[in-house]
Amino acid sequence: MSPKIYKLAVLFLFLIVVSCTDEGGLENAPPAYEVNILTLGDSRVQGNRPNHESYRFELWKSFIQNNWTVDFLGPNIDTSEYPLVDGLNFDSEHGGVGGYTTKNVLSSLEETLASVEMPDVILLGIGGNDLVRNIANEDAIQNIHGIIDILQDYNPDITIFIEQIAPAVSEIYDEENILIFNSFNDAILTVSGERTTEDSQVIAVDMASDWYDILLADQVHYNSLGAKVVADKYYNAVNLHLER
Repeated sequence: MSPKIYKLAVLFLFLIVVSCTDEGGLENAPPAYEVNILTLGDSRVQGNRPNHESYRFELWKSFIQNNWTVDFLGPNIDTSEYPLVDGLNFDSEHGGVGGYTTKNVLSSLEETLASVEMPDVILLGIGGNDLVRNIANEDAIQNIHGIIDILQDYNPDITIFIEQIAPAVSEIYDEENILIFNSFNDAILTVSGERTTEDSQVIAVDMASDWYDILLADQVHYNSLGAKVVADKYYNAVNLHLER
């Protein structure tokens, strides 16, 4: 680079800094770090307004209001209407599909990854349909290991948040179902410890604790209150484990 071009480049960068400080300081400049987030899972991820809610909007709103720069990824588009947040339209791309089991996510994952930008973060909420269909926990957990295999091979630095899923309405559980449900969520916690590497964190997010029927729109899906609870737990986990 010639001395003249170098000086011009330095001057240009200086003017950028000055323009930011003139508007009230560098703290008012937009965040420089963007996080690509791929949400994966079933109808709880997908949502179906006005019948039931996904956590995605409330989570995105928390990111925006706390000055995160995030890009939600996914092959699907949520066409429901949402209010503007700080003048911005909801980033409605996602990877949730109603009825999906762990096997469905596993079998479609490579195609999903090929259709989006490289994700930095995965939010995986899956397993409810496995339980409803009496799929053995061992098989569901094996599928989740397969999902993690693909994700960590695709991006060795990826951070994966896996839900210890919230329960369905309490009236559908008998003693045996409660044991199976708790066993599944205990296994998710074990998976997070087994699959975390030096470069890739696998983090269990406990959605089941402090969960009540009043948070459900029907037997299994979130209402607006439930969606906010799940979103807040995700936000707190991401905020704790990711650096900006």
